[in-house]
Formats: sequence, C-alpha cells, structure tokens
Amino acid sequence: MSSKLLRLDALLGQALLGLTLLGGVAPAGAAPKQVEAFNTQSWATLQAGLKAPAIVVFSSTDCVHCPAVLKQLAAQRQKLKAGLIAVVMDQEPGSDDAALLANPHYRMADRVLAFEGQGQVLRYEVNPQWRGMTPYVALLRPGAAAQFVMGPPSAADLQAWQQQAKLGKP
Repeated sequence: MSSKLLRLDALLGQALLGLTLLGGVAPAGAAPKQVEAFNTQSWATLQAGLKAPAIVVFSSTDCVHCPAVLKQLAAQRQKLKAGLIAVVMDQEPGSDDAALLANPHYRMADRVLAFEGQGQVLRYEVNPQWRGMTPYVALLRPGAAAQFVMGPPSAADLQAWQQQAKLGKP
C-alpha cells in the first residue's frame, strides 16, 4: 500500500475516533476496529458529548451473564435507536486488544473500551454506589442523568427510558 493511502487510512481512523468520542457511534452491525481507553475523564466526556441515546454495558471477560446482555441489547439497538458501548473492566487497552475485538460478544457493540487505571476509582466515577458487579448497564440520553441497571434491563426499564426521552424528561 502506498504511503499516501496509509496516511489517508490513518486520517480516516482519527476522524472516526473523533466522532465516537463526541458521542457518535459506528453504523449498527459494524464491529469495532479498536479498543479505546476508559479512564477518569472518559465517563464525563462520553456523557457531555452524547448526541443520541446510548447504552453502556460494563462487563468483564469472565462474566457469565454479560454476553447474553450484550446480545439482548444488540438485538434491540435498532428499535431503541441507541448506540451500544461495551466497557471491559478486567483488561487494559493494549494488553490484548486483538482478543477483545475478535470476541463475538464485544463485536456486537459499536465501541469497545477497556478500563485504564484503578478499577475502584473508575467505577466510582461512573456511579459511587456501584460495587463492581457485572453486567452493569447505563442507559444514557443527551442532557439527562444516566439510568443504571444491574444485570439485563427489563422491558419495563427500556420502555421507561424511551418514554422519558420522548417526553424530554431529564
């Protein structure tokens, strides 16, 4: 590949990363291309730049229930009109990104992030009441406080979240 094409590919990758950091998501069904860092600024940045609803699933590679939750939400993402973001808590970015990106459960997400730093501090940044159990789901809407669910969100959880979005309630 010529150096111009490689540079163009790198620029496109940076542009897509910039869009995702501003709250955009990849088209549904497009597997993530990279593992992003989830650090102490990530949660605030994600919420502040959110342009559309998003569902964040905090998981770990050894969580037996997380794959089912990711699968459930991936199947409903079109109906919910929401991006799906997986945050892996037990693997740092760069430690084994290829394995995370090849994992069929994480491939269902629009973005994959991995904890970078002390897990307890990062969990506290997300929600001081969260004790680290997974799957932990955050339902996000622009300009509204996150709604947290331990385990898979029920149909009632998702319906209430959508209804609040339609009514413009924070």
